[in-house]
Amino acid sequence: MIGRSHAVRLLAAGLAVGLLAACSSNGGTSGGSSATGPITVAEPSDNPGDIQARKQLADQFMKLHPDIKVNVLVIPADGYDQKVLTLIAGGKPPDLFVSGDVQIPNIVSKNYAINLDSLAQQGNFNLSQFYPQIVQGLTFNGNLAGLTDNWDTQVMYYNKSMFQKAGIAPPNANWTWDDFQNAAQQLTTGSGSSKQYGAVYDSWFAPVYSTIWSFGGDIVSPDGKTCEINQPPAIQALNFIVNLYKQGISPSPQAMTQQGQGAEQIFLSGRAGMMISAGRWAAYDLQTVKRFQWAMAPLPQGPAGRANFFHLSMFAIARNSQHSEAAWQFLQYMLSKKGIETTIGNAQGLPSAPAILKDPAFADAPLVKKNDTVQPMLESLPTAHRAPNIVAFNEFQDKLDAAWDSVWTGKQDPKSAMDAFCKSVSSLLQSGSAAGA
Repeated sequence: MIGRSHAVRLLAAGLAVGLLAACSSNGGTSGGSSATGPITVAEPSDNPGDIQARKQLADQFMKLHPDIKVNVLVIPADGYDQKVLTLIAGGKPPDLFVSGDVQIPNIVSKNYAINLDSLAQQGNFNLSQFYPQIVQGLTFNGNLAGLTDNWDTQVMYYNKSMFQKAGIAPPNANWTWDDFQNAAQQLTTGSGSSKQYGAVYDSWFAPVYSTIWSFGGDIVSPDGKTCEINQPPAIQALNFIVNLYKQGISPSPQAMTQQGQGAEQIFLSGRAGMMISAGRWAAYDLQTVKRFQWAMAPLPQGPAGRANFFHLSMFAIARNSQHSEAAWQFLQYMLSKKGIETTIGNAQGLPSAPAILKDPAFADAPLVKKNDTVQPMLESLPTAHRAPNIVAFNEFQDKLDAAWDSVWTGKQDPKSAMDAFCKSVSSLLQSGSAAGA
C-alpha cells in the first residue's frame, strides 16, 4: 500500500523483490516484446500516494517503451469497485485496475480478469520469487486474479512508555487474548475526557474477523454459500469484544463517534495502551509521535491460535482489455527492480518477495531502524487469513455492519443479532450476486 487511507478498507489492503527472474534491470521482459498501447490503469481517488507513484512509474516506463502510452485513470473512491467492474462488463474496461482481497471471489467468479498464472507461465515469469502466501492469497479457484508488490496484515500497536511506567511486561508473540485483557485492565485509569484506556479496539471488519478466526469461528463456509458467524466460536469472540466495551477498557464505537476520534487518533493522543485496528500502514502516522515510544506486536492468540486478516491489494488485467500484452508489460515493470526503487520510499506494506528486505533502501529506512516494523509482520505471515470467499462482499458487509451496530450498542446480544443476520443474507450468499455483475 502506498499512501493508504482508511477509505480503502473495502479494497483491503508497495514493494517487491528487487530483480524478478523474468525481468531485466530496466523492467523489460527478457527476450523483448512487441506489445503496443495505449493502456489505462484505474486507481481509486482516495489513495493519492499510490496515484502519484503509478504516474511516476508510467513516465519512466514510457521512456523505455515509447510504443506503449500509459494513462492513469482516477475513479471516485465511493463505489469504485462497482464502477470498474461495470466498465469491464460493459466492454469499456481499464486495461489494468487496482482491486483487493475482498473482491477476488467476485472478479474470478464473474471472469472480470485474466488469469495471470497463464501469462506468467507463458513468459517464464518467476512467481516463486514471491512469498508463497502472497500467490496463494491472490489465487481463487485456480485463477491468479492479480499481482502485488506489497502485503500487509493486522497487527497490534502498543504504547511502550505506558507499559514501562506501569511496570507491565510488553506484549510478545506468545500473548493470548487473556493477556491482552489483563494488561488492558491494569492500564485503564481515570474517567471522562482524561480517561486513559488500556486498549482501543476498532470494530471494522478486519480486526473483528481476526478475533473470530482466533476463537475458532468463521464468517462463512469455505464455499461462501453458508453464513457461519452465528456459530458458538464466533459468538464467543463477539462476546469477548463486547466485554471490552462494557468493562470500559476500550472506548466503544459509539463513544469514539461522540468524541469525534477514531481508534488511531485515540492511540496517537497517548490515551490508549494498545490498539487493535490496523496493519503496518498506521506506523506512517505514528512515526511523527514524540510524546511516547511505541512498537508493534503480532495479534494475541485465541483458543484456536493466532489469526490475522491478510491485506492484499493488487493489480489485475481486465479480461477484455484490448492491449493485454502491453498491460502485462507495464505490470512487470512495476514489479521490476527499477519499479521498486521508484516507490520504495512511500510503500507502507512489506515486500511481496523476501529478497528486498535486505535492500538498504528498505532496511535502512528510519521507520525500520527506529521502530521495528518488520519482525512482527513476519511473525504474523504464517497465521494470515485471506478474506472470506464471498462473491457479494460489499453487500454482505454492509448488512453485517448494521447488525454489529446493534451488538456494540447493546440493543441485541451477539447470538440473536447474528442469527437474524445469517437469515437475512442466506439468499445473497446462495445467489452470489455482486456489484458490476
